Amino acid sequence: MTCEEAIELMDGYLDGELDPMTSRKIEQHLRDCRKCNQAYEAHTALAHAISRGAPYYRAPAELRQRVQSSLRDAVDVSVSHGATRENHALLTSPRTERRLVLHKISWNWLALAAAIILAAIIASSFLPRLRPPTSNQLLATQLIASHVRSLMANHLTDVASSDQHTVKPWLDTKLDFAPPVVDLSIEGFPLIGGRLDYLDNRPVAALVYGRRKHFINLFVWPAASDDAKAPITITRQGYQLLHWADSDFNYWAVSDVNVNDIQLFKQQFEARTPRH
Repeated sequence: MTCEEAIELMDGYLDGELDPMTSRKIEQHLRDCRKCNQAYEAHTALAHAISRGAPYYRAPAELRQRVQSSLRDAVDVSVSHGATRENHALLTSPRTERRLVLHKISWNWLALAAAIILAAIIASSFLPRLRPPTSNQLLATQLIASHVRSLMANHLTDVASSDQHTVKPWLDTKLDFAPPVVDLSIEGFPLIGGRLDYLDNRPVAALVYGRRKHFINLFVWPAASDDAKAPITITRQGYQLLHWADSDFNYWAVSDVNVNDIQLFKQQFEARTPRH
């Protein structure tokens, strides 16, 4: 199985939709391919993060009243019609079976009417509130998951060094681009090292910096011509995320430092990064 096939089947594998033979092939490929295994871990972390962070809306109190009122109205109409039909049947036919059939049909229509009313009320109450997450929101979830995973798995770095001339060449040989690497020790953000990561469906560079007893993961990958260049700040689940871009690269910094520290980190990194 190739990497392309494994990535294409990843969602089906995570959802348990594949046949046993295909699942075994993917499992074997994940054991042999570190890049695809990282993609699998990122997909898994993303799914867990979405399930934990997806919005939950509690039904308003008036919804129960509206449902009950609609059901009462439906019952009154159905019972009224059913009584008329039953009286007519008593006058025109003495057979009990016909009355039972008419009664059963009326309650079937009642159940259908109630279901339609309930679905309409729920749709009118909740659908306007539901909005699909934006691409930045989905990416933010991946970024937080990667940051947390690097701390929990004790895998902050693939190459641990405070020397930018050690970290940068290592990353250059592993990626199809050359990310900028600077040491900000004097500015209070010492370089700890770097590693490979997988975000937004591609391998990226993760530069790791320290800030007192905290860590900052700076994810870097090439910028596209249509990427937004304006800085974006997101606070979620106690983490600060800061995005910016230049003509060459996208940058996403993630940490549990305060917003002032992460803004200062961006300023110092930009000041030390060559402009093209």
